[in-house]
Amino acid sequence: MDKFANMSINDFDAALASSAPAPGGGGAAALAGALAAALGSMVCNLTAGKKSYAQYEEDNQKALQHLEAARKHLLTLIDEDARAFAPLQKYLSLPKDDPERKAHMDAALRVACYVPTDVLYTCEDVAGLLAPLSEHGLRGAVSDVGVGLELCRAAMRAARMNILINASIMPDEVFAMTLRRECELVLGRCEPVIDAALERVEARLGLAK
Repeated sequence: MDKFANMSINDFDAALASSAPAPGGGGAAALAGALAAALGSMVCNLTAGKKSYAQYEEDNQKALQHLEAARKHLLTLIDEDARAFAPLQKYLSLPKDDPERKAHMDAALRVACYVPTDVLYTCEDVAGLLAPLSEHGLRGAVSDVGVGLELCRAAMRAARMNILINASIMPDEVFAMTLRRECELVLGRCEPVIDAALERVEARLGLAK
């Protein structure tokens, strides 16, 4: 399998547009999260060494380390998602009455949910790192903080969609319900953080109501 994370933007976009089952929505969600983290890193780097932001230097440098770790991790998840989907694709292609499908479907669905769950939690962490930059980041780059926050939201909602579609056909309804509840809890916890940070971004842009 090609390493999607190592492709050019043009090649990855073409692969995404093709009829191939991977990369798909899971890889796109991971990429959106990686882009969010990259924007946070950019803002930290642009703010570094500026006298008027000296009081935030230590915090921003710590944030930069975590954002870079998250960015690299999310890029690996593009390929991990494709690998995790392969067993599910195999068993979905079998007739519904095939014993092998029945024996392995639940496990394959659980594996397919692993990466989007990782994306969900990693992007929650990225949003938490971006939020202080709405105040502590270079004012000239505050719109980039806003874009990063919106990408985090998109990545998290996209990850939720990938979890929900797999949970919808999961034989273990209790586990499926747990996954659905987990999605709502994480988004319910993180979206107010994103919304509050975006309000600060807009205030610094002179757009506050």
